Amino acid sequence: MVSRPSCRFLHVSRLNTYLISAARKQGLGEKTKVTGLADGAKNCWSVLLTLKSHCQTLECILDWFHISQKFQNVRQALGTALSESLESAKWKLWHGKAEECASELSWLRENISERKKQVKIESLGDYLQQNQKYLVHYHQRSQTDLPYTSSVAESHIDSLINARHKRTGKMQWTREGAHNVLQIRAMMACNHWEQQWQSTVLSALGATG
Repeated sequence: MVSRPSCRFLHVSRLNTYLISAARKQGLGEKTKVTGLADGAKNCWSVLLTLKSHCQTLECILDWFHISQKFQNVRQALGTALSESLESAKWKLWHGKAEECASELSWLRENISERKKQVKIESLGDYLQQNQKYLVHYHQRSQTDLPYTSSVAESHIDSLINARHKRTGKMQWTREGAHNVLQIRAMMACNHWEQQWQSTVLSALGATG
């Protein structure tokens, strides 16, 4: 009996292939030192780690942009009463003090009686704990111009893609349309657009000729 691979396995395998291919196009080689940023979602680290055997060094970092979003969600739930303590926890994490940040969050949780707010803090603490080995001294990296956040890319996604998906009628992008636009934007960013465009047009002309 031959078993078929699960959809999850196929999806991750495809992501691995895409990542390695894209990295090689950007010059990935045995002497390349790679920094990989991820949001901490399930499977993200396993995908990034596929690059390890293709480069000299690979440093994986939990993206500060997504960390900030997590803190913002908790801040909105807590209100202003305990915002100072929450900011203190974030400051400690920014300065590479992950354990002190965890202690601050634990103190916050213990000093809140409302269960919904406790759950928000617990969720943030669990998120940081699960990705603990990918936490770095973010302030230090920012001062030395080392990568630590994907804020520029994420802001483009939010403004260009998400805004279009939220529109109604003909102004709304479909999932397929958004995928096609991203393919074009990626080719332009990698300076492959002219070559790919000419190849596609010539192929289309040949098919209709």
